[in-house]
Amino acid sequence: MDYHLLVCDDDRTQAKNIATLLKMSSIILEEDDIHPNVDLIATDAASILDYLESNPDLTNIVAFLDIQLDENKQSQAGLALAQQIQKKHRNAQIIFITTHEELAFLTFQRRINPLDYIVKTTDQRKLQRRLTETLELAIRHLNQFYIQTHTSKYKIGTRIINVNFNNILYITTTKFPHKLKIVTINGQGEFSGNIKDVEQNYSFFFKASQSALINPQNIESINTKSRIVTFINGDKIKFSRSRTKELNKIYKEKL
Repeated sequence: MDYHLLVCDDDRTQAKNIATLLKMSSIILEEDDIHPNVDLIATDAASILDYLESNPDLTNIVAFLDIQLDENKQSQAGLALAQQIQKKHRNAQIIFITTHEELAFLTFQRRINPLDYIVKTTDQRKLQRRLTETLELAIRHLNQFYIQTHTSKYKIGTRIINVNFNNILYITTTKFPHKLKIVTINGQGEFSGNIKDVEQNYSFFFKASQSALINPQNIESINTKSRIVTFINGDKIKFSRSRTKELNKIYKEKL
């Protein structure tokens, strides 16, 4: 998985130094098949926001920000930037790096909840170690968020099964009340549930009929004449006539 690091400090030399240390941290973490990358080195908030605006699908963001982003000693532009980042990307990890340790309490006043607050030091070895530890922690938090938002749990007997949303092909009702069938790339199973509840809780599913929810990204082809969806594993499901137009549109957008 890739992780996108953003650095913002009004002192260009400081910004470049932090970025260099983070690149060294990335090399260390890549040994564990973790791939952090410094996407942007900026000296002002506008550059960060413009980058995020130009890359709306960006995920796994870790932002290293100075609190004071201009010469004004009263400036709290870094705090405002952190708030805007988190507004656009609620799982973004914020780390403040500054010489002003006394400003740390302001982050809590604004309810920014940064992951860490690192005081700049001339001891590069110490700073490197702290950045590596914090980056590793940020990645753990992002991974946990990914698991929570990209997996579904269902119970078979006494076993609880975790399924990545991307691997789900479809979910259908069965002949037994309150029993659903789930089919994934790796197999299938049955669990207790109501198809209406699944539809309401997981908006990425497409309602193909009263008895079937499908994952559009795993469709291999559709036949609008026979109203058959074929999935990447070869399975086929019939869809309702009323769903034809919308399903065909979704399928074409996927191509």
